[in-house]
Amino acid sequence: MTATHDRSAHSLLSDDALVVRTDVAHAALVASWLPLHAAPPTRSQSRATIDVVADERSAARDDGGAPLLLRFGGVRVHAADGDVLHLAGASAARGRIDLAAKRATISAPPAATAPPPDSPLAIDVYSMLTLSAAFLVGRLGGALVHAGGAVDPDGRAWLLVGDTHAGKTTTCVSLVAAGGWRYLADDQVVLRSASDGALVAEGWPRRAHLDEGFRDSVVTGSRATVDLRTRWGDRWIPRAPLGGVLLPEVNAERPTALAVAADAAAFTALVRQSPWLMADRAMTGGVMQLLRDAASHPAFSLSLGRDSYARGDVLAERLSPARGASARR
Repeated sequence: MTATHDRSAHSLLSDDALVVRTDVAHAALVASWLPLHAAPPTRSQSRATIDVVADERSAARDDGGAPLLLRFGGVRVHAADGDVLHLAGASAARGRIDLAAKRATISAPPAATAPPPDSPLAIDVYSMLTLSAAFLVGRLGGALVHAGGAVDPDGRAWLLVGDTHAGKTTTCVSLVAAGGWRYLADDQVVLRSASDGALVAEGWPRRAHLDEGFRDSVVTGSRATVDLRTRWGDRWIPRAPLGGVLLPEVNAERPTALAVAADAAAFTALVRQSPWLMADRAMTGGVMQLLRDAASHPAFSLSLGRDSYARGDVLAERLSPARGASARR
């Protein structure tokens, strides 16, 4: 973290295209959202910025009656004139995204101490940061997807696409813990096209939520926070070419199994995990094309049984046909 005039800056993408800047007063509030790889930008100019500022007047701002485009968690996204979006939640936090200028501002009243993570303010700021990043990544020609990313021994990234509790984190951690595999992130991945046209996935790793009994191969139903970068920092990789798509689903009473999935199923899952997709019509076409390109890679449904829970060796063996299909592509 670097501070300049009581502000800090964090780069979110490998080329410093998107940077989050925050007042020191809200540094702790932003810290829970920041991906663990976020570091001071190395370039003087970024293409898009998110500013989190302390503002006593934020509670008085409203959407001006603008049409409602999207609800994400408790945050409402309203369309204003031109390419401007307003964000409002249950707390005093407010946001404004100027899509044309590629700038977002999130304002919240200053506080003597950081609010607890389950407070309305903290929850709203977290959602507003995600929304701001998603819209700006779209304007930068990429796509932010609610998905995990595991990297096979051949260096190809596999998107783990599914709803909460589908098994994304468990799959990612099981593979990494067993060795041979690396990871991008367990919950958010950015898709972008490389200069040669190849589709590349970049991970936004954060502290993961994993069952407390994972280490002992026991399902307790209670979740603990795990810092993947601290435990397996040498197995994190910032970006990798896309190898394929996995659609995990927990079926504890059945053996773990892999089945070919149709392109349409993979595309539908990717769209579902991009809830901001249609709110910015100018970016929708480009993002949809990225998701179509991702879905055209080998795609498989992954039924996760108890036999592979915390058993990365078993899981890796089941995924061998997927790796073979990707190698032949």
